[in-house]
Amino acid sequence: MCFTGRFSFGILAVMGSVFALGNGPDHNGSWGTLAAAASTSNAVGASEDGEIWVTAQNTNELKILLGMGGIETVVLPAGAAPHTISFSPDGSYAYVSNIGNGDLIVVRADDRQIVATLDLGATFTHVTKASPDGAVLLSANPITGILTKIAADEQAETWTPIASLGLEPGRGPVCVAFRSDGQRAYASLFGPAGGIAIVDVPTMTLVATLPTAGSVSGCGLVNSNDGRTIFLNSAGGTGHFYRLDTWYDRLTEDTSYGPIGIDLHGLAVAANEKTAYITARGVADEIKVLNLNGTDVSTILIDPRPGIADRPDGLARKGSNLYATVRYSGQVARIKLQTGSVEYIDVAPPATTGYAVHGIAVRP
Repeated sequence: MCFTGRFSFGILAVMGSVFALGNGPDHNGSWGTLAAAASTSNAVGASEDGEIWVTAQNTNELKILLGMGGIETVVLPAGAAPHTISFSPDGSYAYVSNIGNGDLIVVRADDRQIVATLDLGATFTHVTKASPDGAVLLSANPITGILTKIAADEQAETWTPIASLGLEPGRGPVCVAFRSDGQRAYASLFGPAGGIAIVDVPTMTLVATLPTAGSVSGCGLVNSNDGRTIFLNSAGGTGHFYRLDTWYDRLTEDTSYGPIGIDLHGLAVAANEKTAYITARGVADEIKVLNLNGTDVSTILIDPRPGIADRPDGLARKGSNLYATVRYSGQVARIKLQTGSVEYIDVAPPATTGYAVHGIAVRP
């Protein structure tokens, strides 16, 4: 493994035009459309402390955005193609899932060292999530249809596959969210039929499948603050938004928004749960903003290279900032939610094939 130190990064700061911004979406204001245009600057550093980890899929690297400014690079083994990233509950370990060689790579977050590599198949390990207590991981492979259960012993730094659940190949698990007690998990299913598989985690058995309109392909599942609800979106038609009550395993679609957007993907929710943000990669490169206390849908335009479909992908929220990976440009868009400004952080070379960047997660 190779580890490089910090270096400064340039930011192309693109200020959006804000219509009816009010006090920002977290205060029930209306965004309107943020049209990327105007100025370029070389601002350095992020506005908040902490770390945001990004998978640079084409270059087999992790990029770590530092809140005090700079980026660190962790080089992964050749052939990894890191797709998504998540953390143990306390942020001690990063779980990097690879669509390239199918491995799950465990990185000790403090010193950026690889401490374990698990062979979970020949290819397309898509996402891995830890249970609320961190003792169990579930790793999803939508192509083989296998959901793998892994016992995590952080003190011994061992991670051991102990069970699996085979779902329908070609309609396999894509992304995972846990119930707050860790006893049940909810796996989104691959393909246009979509659906949410309810899994009993102790026995690794399928309890039921809930229908969705199209796939929840972009890990668009977010747990609520109280642990009772999972917010999720699906990509069928002009987009759908749901709330899943994990006490009763009841899925309810909120149809009051009307058309939301084409090819909905990543999801983030404001800390006060008044606003949801969803990447829409269809007709234009956009983030859709849903007022969770109302019915309005507004738009943030993500357009680092006008005229090129760069496809905003994963989403992460930290404080008053929203971060979106921009799949083909190799950048991370940082949206300052209180002002509506959009900045683009250069993270990886633009993609000519494959994905320049994809997964993103805030280290707890």
